[in-house]
Amino acid sequence: MPEMKFEEQADEFGRPPQQSAGADLTGKIVAWGLASNRQQAEYILLGIGIAAFLLALYFIFSGGSGSDPSPVDTVTTFTQ
Repeated sequence: MPEMKFEEQADEFGRPPQQSAGADLTGKIVAWGLASNRQQAEYILLGIGIAAFLLALYFIFSGGSGSDPSPVDTVTTFTQ
């Protein structure tokens, strides 16, 4: 039986290649001039995320407090 040989790939499970500096959202925020560095851009994104979460909580807890319409009397409606 012939002997099997496998090619060895040293970087098969290695670190993924690095992206350029402006490829992600924090880089875009810095490029747009909304922040001066990546840490400030991360704080801006964190603030946006917290604001969205609070807005979602507001809509969830304030949505069902309205008055319900008067129920229809189905017994008298169908017997008339």
